[in-house]
Amino acid sequence: MILTAGVAPAQGSSSSFRDTYARPEILTDVAWLAAHLDDPTVRVVDARIPFEGALYEAAHIPGAVFADMFFGVPIMPPEAFASAVGLLGIGDDTTVVIYDTDGGAWGARLWWALKLHGHDRAMMLNGGLRQWIMAGLPIETTAPTVAPTSFTPVTDLRWLATADEVRAAIDDPDVAIVDTLPLPVYRGDIVPYGRPGHIPTALSFPTPDTVDAVALTLMPAEALSRMLARLDLDPTKRTVTYCGGGFYGAHAAFVLYLMGFDDVARYAGSLMEWTSDPSNPMTTVP
Repeated sequence: MILTAGVAPAQGSSSSFRDTYARPEILTDVAWLAAHLDDPTVRVVDARIPFEGALYEAAHIPGAVFADMFFGVPIMPPEAFASAVGLLGIGDDTTVVIYDTDGGAWGARLWWALKLHGHDRAMMLNGGLRQWIMAGLPIETTAPTVAPTSFTPVTDLRWLATADEVRAAIDDPDVAIVDTLPLPVYRGDIVPYGRPGHIPTALSFPTPDTVDAVALTLMPAEALSRMLARLDLDPTKRTVTYCGGGFYGAHAAFVLYLMGFDDVARYAGSLMEWTSDPSNPMTTVP
């Protein structure tokens, strides 16, 4: 069943908001998606938290399939990943549009996993389901029937950082470590992951700060540029992101790649793995 929200649809260009990002092809908006819902080469994926299946059934973008699995920790082997996304109707030539209800923080894990396994035709939907509904666009309450397809993984491990690499990066000026958790966690005021603070030399780039808290859209490129400039990050050097369980880290990897960083990796184990080994250092010193 398809329902229509009771507000007027958005008007105007669907491309202007993308013009200032370095890689605008990995971000789209609701106007573009609305115009491509019937395109058989496009697959829309609802990638909110997997156990929110009931919320997906209550309201989702027409034709969207639900990614009811974690594309985070542990990392799926290439064959398992290929099987999982093939069942979602994602093939080698499919354009994938990913959305969630958390400003991209959950959906980015699928975007990152697709990049890890060699798929370059994935986009995040700016503002996710909130922007879709606010635009007065239709929602659906029934899951579509999707024919399985074949996905060929071509895994590029440069997108994945290990604990060993992170340990080496602490003393390597050519690799930046980026902590994407909220500032109170970074400082050690809140301790959700066993030990307080952050990995030594890690810079604080909180994922919530990169998203408009009301609209759930990504901050404009100018605002993101100012944030990154304060960190003095070099977009030509390798940058490793982490969080608690790897999800904010995936979103930060997306943001950095969008902003033109060439060599971005996600430490998938993040602090859940790092703090479980007492030999791994932590600090509360900025």
